[in-house]
Amino acid sequence: MSTKPSLNLLELQDVFGKILSGEDFGEPTNDIAELIYLGQFSQRNLEDLLMEHNINDIRKIRIHLLDLVLCYITYSLEDNFLTAREAENVRYLKRIFKIQEGDFYQKKYSEIETILDRQFLLMYQNNKIDGIEALQKVQLQELFDLSNDQFLRLRNKFVSGSLDKGAEALDMETFMKF
Repeated sequence: MSTKPSLNLLELQDVFGKILSGEDFGEPTNDIAELIYLGQFSQRNLEDLLMEHNINDIRKIRIHLLDLVLCYITYSLEDNFLTAREAENVRYLKRIFKIQEGDFYQKKYSEIETILDRQFLLMYQNNKIDGIEALQKVQLQELFDLSNDQFLRLRNKFVSGSLDKGAEALDMETFMKF
C-alpha cells in the first residue's frame, strides 16, 4: 500500500506565519500562503482559490509560487539544517504548484545562489566536509533540481577558497571507504 506524501500543516503553520508577516507576494499567492498558515490547505481549496481569482492554470503564477517556496526554504534553513520533513514539504509544494525541473535555476538563479552561498560558507568554513554536510549538499541539490554541473558551478568558489587556505582535496568531499 503506497501513501501519498502530503504537507504536515501543523509544522508549516509557524513558518508560514513568519512568511506572511514579512513578505507580500500579491494575490492570489498571499491567499495560498494564508491557507497553509490557517491549516486549510488542500488540493480542493487551492483549486477553489484559483477559480476565485480567474486562474485556470497554476503555472500562470509560477514565478510567485517559486518565491513562496524559496521563502519557505529560507526560513527552514534558519537553523542551517533542512530536516527530512522540511525537504518532503518542499517536494510536495513543488509538485502541487507544478514547479518543474529547471524552474529555480532559470527563473530564480540569484536567489538560489544566495541560499546556497550561505550554506556552503558554513559547510566549508572548517575546510572539511563531514558525512552530514555531504548529505546536506545532496539534499540542497535535489531541493533546487540542479544538475551536477549546475551544482558544482555554484559550489566551486567555496571549494577553491578552502583549497587556497590549505585544505586537502580529499577533505572537500566525503568518500566511501571499503
